[in-house]
Amino acid sequence: MGEKIQITINGKAVEVDAGSSILAASMRAQVKHMHLCGGHGLCSTCRVRVLEGADQLSDLTKYEQISLRLHFSFASDVRLACQAKINGPAKVETVFPAIGKLSYKGS
Repeated sequence: MGEKIQITINGKAVEVDAGSSILAASMRAQVKHMHLCGGHGLCSTCRVRVLEGADQLSDLTKYEQISLRLHFSFASDVRLACQAKINGPAKVETVFPAIGKLSYKGS
């Protein structure tokens, strides 16, 4: 088993394996989190605002640089949950509300 890390998403504490994406952590914890493209870094609907621990997340991916900084010019505290990997404790909140049932398939 890998190292476990706690991240807080919309006020809910979640324990995940190091290197998991924020989106995977949300799905595992059944936090409603919009992701229209299925987590491929294409739609930017899984955006989160990083409240604490930005330095505990992976560096911006190429998808994030293009989507969040070049096309839309979002602030530096905004990340794509499908691309940002968790390396240490952090606190985030989703940008878009999501409704309906969620299912998570994976580890």
